[in-house]
Amino acid sequence: MSRVELLSSGGLRLDNRRPYELRSIEFDILPNPPAGCDSVARVEHGLTKLMGFVSGPRDSAESNRTVATGLGNPTGNSASSNPSNNNNNQNGSICVHISTAPFNSIDRKKIGRSDKKFADLAQAIQNTFEPVVMLHLYPRSTIDIYVQVLQQDGALLQAAINVTTLALIGAGVSISDYVLSISVGALSTPSCPLLDLTNSEQTDLPNLTIAALPRSQKLTLLQLDTRINILTFESLLEIGLEACLVLQLEMDREVRRWSTLLNSAIHDSLDYKSQSAQGPVSNQNPQIMMTD
Repeated sequence: MSRVELLSSGGLRLDNRRPYELRSIEFDILPNPPAGCDSVARVEHGLTKLMGFVSGPRDSAESNRTVATGLGNPTGNSASSNPSNNNNNQNGSICVHISTAPFNSIDRKKIGRSDKKFADLAQAIQNTFEPVVMLHLYPRSTIDIYVQVLQQDGALLQAAINVTTLALIGAGVSISDYVLSISVGALSTPSCPLLDLTNSEQTDLPNLTIAALPRSQKLTLLQLDTRINILTFESLLEIGLEACLVLQLEMDREVRRWSTLLNSAIHDSLDYKSQSAQGPVSNQNPQIMMTD
């Protein structure tokens, strides 16, 4: 049983949100990815903040060399998933690497436990995206996904999946749909689902994390941390799917913003190349200038 009151008599949570209210959200596909990466994205769900990087698709041997040279090498604790083995290299593969920033709030006394947690997290992300990324388009290639935890306050898997979706889009990797994730907790007294859990809520409540494809309303991940009755499960799943549709609107807004900037940059680059190919143009109508 929780030692703190997660929902007040006025219907407010510890951070003054309503039960169905999401934390503040920031979705960003950032320009200028670091050397060795093809994209970089940032996601914030309240105080949980992550960066996502994608490298590839690249030849599998080249990908291994890239990892060995230190791309995405963490300064804190880290873990990686096991690269997928898809039909004797007829399809591409995904490998996920999780690390923490040196200023992250993880208790250094629990690094060993965190490493196991991060290994499970990396494997969950890989399993989530393997059915969604069109790996048949990238035979004998590997897509490396790097997730760096800057700060965490619950719903780490949720944020990691969302930042991975943005990073894959930024890298131009073909995916069948957005993958959007949310965490939902089951409060028993009063009986009420809580959306987008903080660390204290996730620790004290039975909860599940889902990753949904909004167009088909299919699930590519469902992680349940404890046993709950079927009616509670159905209630959590229903509100979770509705929340994913809200996240879709936010993500779609960011993807459209990024696409507009990208198209503008491409257009400007083509104009510059066209002018350069034509050579210098004589100024037959010099600009009229006014003297003081």
